[in-house]
Amino acid sequence: MDIQKTEIPTNIQAKFDALNASVEQIINRGHAALSTTINGKISLEYKSSAPRDILTDFERAQSVCFVTKYESLPAVNSVTIVEHEGKYFPSNIDYIRHVLNEYRPIVQNQEDSVHYQRIHAFCHLKLGADPTKDLSITVNHIDGRDVTSDFKKSLGERNKAIRTMIEECEFDYIYNGILQHSDHRFTERFWREYTNSDLNYIFIKHEKILEVIRDLLVWHYRVFHFLTFPKMGPL
Repeated sequence: MDIQKTEIPTNIQAKFDALNASVEQIINRGHAALSTTINGKISLEYKSSAPRDILTDFERAQSVCFVTKYESLPAVNSVTIVEHEGKYFPSNIDYIRHVLNEYRPIVQNQEDSVHYQRIHAFCHLKLGADPTKDLSITVNHIDGRDVTSDFKKSLGERNKAIRTMIEECEFDYIYNGILQHSDHRFTERFWREYTNSDLNYIFIKHEKILEVIRDLLVWHYRVFHFLTFPKMGPL
């Protein structure tokens, strides 16, 4: 997400510089978990000879919900800073709030079937599983190698990276104190940051981090994508 602006006071620019530095630091801490790389094209192979449906009812619902949610996750391409009567405002803060709300089941609500930890648990269980007992997913490299173990390790590192980044963030405050609930633990802080404009920076910062989390989940999404059928029908 780019910050597009006209000339703004140096104190506001300093806050955005600090925001960007904080975001970069959080992303770097998360990315430090990523060490397994698979170069070249890969394909996913799904097998099952177990005496039951390929997915349980819960897994099928989880698959449809996650794929639908992931494909509809919005993004903020840029934030334009506008001036009005000598004061400066982000022009699309309402849309940023909307984006934050859309990610809540993935990053915050651990009981939701599309929470990133539950999504990863599904992938971890199926990769390299015994096809006579459960759905088994094998990952094949274009050169003919079975790279399932490396792929499984890579997904684990992505999951750890997401967890590390979330631990560095304040989604509990954002969702339970502001956007979804009004937890009184946060009332004093919410009132202060709502009136002194700090809340704008907090929203923008966390939206930028959510974009990275979405990218880290792309291979989890691809694992589920091939299992999700039929697709949503037309009118």
